[in-house]
Amino acid sequence: MIRILIVDDQKMVREALKISLEPEKDLQIVGTASNGFAAIDQVKALQPDVVLMNMEMPGLDGASTTKEITNKFINTKVLILTSYDTDDYITKSLAMGAKGYLLKDTDAEDIAIAIRNIYKGYTQIGPGLLEKLLVHTDSGVILSKLKQITPLKPDLKLPEARPTYVKTHQIIANLQSTCRKNQAEIDRLNNSLNNNIQELPKIKKNLINQTKYMWLIWMFWLLTMPIIGLTLFNLHTKTHSLQKNDIPTERIGIDGEFSLHGIAQRVTRAFEEDPLIKGISTVHVAQEHDAIILKGKIADTAILRRMENIAKTIKGVNKVHTSQVKVHPQLESDILGSER
Repeated sequence: MIRILIVDDQKMVREALKISLEPEKDLQIVGTASNGFAAIDQVKALQPDVVLMNMEMPGLDGASTTKEITNKFINTKVLILTSYDTDDYITKSLAMGAKGYLLKDTDAEDIAIAIRNIYKGYTQIGPGLLEKLLVHTDSGVILSKLKQITPLKPDLKLPEARPTYVKTHQIIANLQSTCRKNQAEIDRLNNSLNNNIQELPKIKKNLINQTKYMWLIWMFWLLTMPIIGLTLFNLHTKTHSLQKNDIPTERIGIDGEFSLHGIAQRVTRAFEEDPLIKGISTVHVAQEHDAIILKGKIADTAILRRMENIAKTIKGVNKVHTSQVKVHPQLESDILGSER
């Protein structure tokens, strides 16, 4: 089992490499590191066989980290896995002790092959990089290391057949797309939060105003309650005092002659002033809004018509209803005012 440490400052790259190498039965990811200093600590603690090293990292770059690891831990080999293919980076990495140099768009299967070859002691250079190095470099140190370089062998037979795995750069691209979508969603939520924060003072102001209005309504209600109660009490007192004088119920209250409208009372007074009607005690006057209602019984329809005409002359009376008055001729003595 080949023990591997992944070193890269981008989390999604580390995760993509872990996912792409997990299916390899003879490879084991023992740890990850986000920078050079953490990588050195991890190598000391975990003693991996191969380190997959990125070049550009904050703090301690990949080349300097490689030098520290190869000088202090002779059993650990370093494979550079980066996005940069410049001859300066290749030269510097190999001079610092790296055993291989690959680009991040290399297939996961080829990365696994390079790890196995480096573990066996070979030096691995990605396709096209070796020619570039030989053309642009005349360093004796690098050339001495190039003697051990063995090109990648895509046709290398593995112990058992394996399915084709997703390319590392495709996984990284998918993770980058997901990261961009998440960042866009975060920006949208931040904008929404900022808008809510800007609206918060207005909402507080509206709540304060609503509270003031509610207090005003409650104060108005508390002030009007005694007035309403006093009005109802006076009406009850007046009705009760009238009932004590044996005045018919239909002439009392809102629908009687003593109502707030008062037209029934004016009709009654008009009847009392008429010499032919003032002695009649069997007909009572009630009212409903602007209508006068005559109730009871009488001996002569002519007298009833007279009462109706008098009621119509009173101001505020628009209708006079006499259907509730029954005519009984035997009541003639009452009409003439005789005592019963």
